[in-house]
Amino acid sequence: MNTFRKLNLQVVADLICPWCYIGKRSLDLALEVLARQGFQIDVDWIPFLLNPTLPTEGMDRRKFRTMRFGWENALAMDARAVEAGRSVGATFRYDLQGRTSNTVAAHALVRLARAEGGPSAQERVVDALFAAYFSEGKDIGDAAVLGAIATSAGLAPGALARSIEGHDEVRALDAAIKSAGVQSVPAYLLDGQFFFSGSQDVAGYVRRLSDMAQAA
Repeated sequence: MNTFRKLNLQVVADLICPWCYIGKRSLDLALEVLARQGFQIDVDWIPFLLNPTLPTEGMDRRKFRTMRFGWENALAMDARAVEAGRSVGATFRYDLQGRTSNTVAAHALVRLARAEGGPSAQERVVDALFAAYFSEGKDIGDAAVLGAIATSAGLAPGALARSIEGHDEVRALDAAIKSAGVQSVPAYLLDGQFFFSGSQDVAGYVRRLSDMAQAA
């Protein structure tokens, strides 16, 4: 088996972005394929705020999406995400969702998970946040929801309280990535340099990452 340089992949995403959720499920499957081929890819999740001015408590989902997209258009967008998610195991239960969440606190928990538990802990938290929001209809801006996710992901007690000091870092990272030219998510960076944007199917991730690894 060939040995390739370990790739450091940064995934820029918001935790209430349906295509980021779909992209993660596709990427997870692609990473399994790449691991069997001898590739080593470290994934780090970088915050992006789709709604940076959203109130801390979030907003009624129907009201917010009607204001931003128009309700009928929003329903059509939801339907496309539901269909696209089926093939990769991204389950959407929009019928359970009542709020559009502010994600600053959730992103701060993701950053804390990596700092304290490494990539595996970060992956567990990201997985749990996407599932909570899209599959279970939970408000991932709610402290009780975030605290339960931190516990289930195996973070040390008091993780949510410790993550609060990371809120400013999340906003700074969001501002920096937007200033660098990233305006839509998911987007992907290698070693901090822009790689590509847009969710891919499994084969697309495998092709892009394997080509880059072999060229390194």
